[in-house]
Amino acid sequence: MRSPGSLNLGRYFGIPVRAHWSMALVAALFGANLAAALGVVAGLIATLAFFISILLHEFGHALVARRYGVNTESIDLWALGGVARLDRESPTPKADGLIAVAGPAVSLLIGVISVGLAFLFRSNVLIWIGFINVVLAVFNMLPGSPLDGGRVVRAVRWARTGNKYRAMRDAGNAGRVLGWSLGIIGVALMIQGMQGIFIAVTGVFIAMNARAEIMASYIGEQLDGVKVRDLTWFGIAHAGSDMDADSMIDQRQRLGHAGAVALDANGDGHVDGLVLEDQLWAIPSDQRAMVMLTQLMTPFSTLAKAGPDDDLSSVLPRVNPTNPLVTVWNGDKLLGIVPAKRLAERLQLAQQRAFSN
Repeated sequence: MRSPGSLNLGRYFGIPVRAHWSMALVAALFGANLAAALGVVAGLIATLAFFISILLHEFGHALVARRYGVNTESIDLWALGGVARLDRESPTPKADGLIAVAGPAVSLLIGVISVGLAFLFRSNVLIWIGFINVVLAVFNMLPGSPLDGGRVVRAVRWARTGNKYRAMRDAGNAGRVLGWSLGIIGVALMIQGMQGIFIAVTGVFIAMNARAEIMASYIGEQLDGVKVRDLTWFGIAHAGSDMDADSMIDQRQRLGHAGAVALDANGDGHVDGLVLEDQLWAIPSDQRAMVMLTQLMTPFSTLAKAGPDDDLSSVLPRVNPTNPLVTVWNGDKLLGIVPAKRLAERLQLAQQRAFSN
């Protein structure tokens, strides 16, 4: 899924790379400080190297994940770092741990090489690149979710207990302690008149995401064994680029209980996105004949994708909150969708069961 406000940077090793606009703020901050310390040209080089280092860190996760049959939907860079969006959970505790360690290992390797080259060439820029990568490696290995170190904690606990959801909670609780500790340290530094705002914000971010992982573990436990096919509406109507909203409403029986139509927007025989029945009814009746379905289409790239035999719990992290449905595929063939209403009802039931105990 593409996040709003993101810019495509291309595909590398078959993985789309995107940058969120918030990166520009961090780049400006880093660039200004580094330019003052190292000079304008050196500052620009160091800033660029910093973001490339984060990207390589995420590729470390992605390429090791691929080795274990887990694909990466995208790598997204944003203000607080980067994230490799995997298309499914790790198959084993060992894979989970190795995927988690891979990113910090790449950062540490870059750091060691950069420091070595810095002494060889007497370069302040290389010293800074080496230092920041070592810091990145150490910070990410702190033992709490959602950091890589938290994933290692999860993998270890999963291997020892045999219960992935209990392991998620253990890692999440460690993340809450870590996050709030950093938050307190950041506030204490600010009270002393020092720069602590970034530490405080990062700590709160870690704590909130750790709490979300704990909540997700309880819901995932209730969904254990539920497959995507159990909620799928199979057989989605197709329409071409010449279909308008008024004509589609006249033929709304084709939409079925899924309330959706797949659109071949380019006339090449391949569907490109979905139009939902709710979108059709939202158009004023006197304008529907003038609105083409291509104007309403939501591209598949912005929607969660899954196979019919995928665990529902593994798909949930990929669901777009602004369009919470799941498209179901067999290779390149669209089989159906999990309608947003059906998904919401199942999640509500799981939540009620999880927190009534």
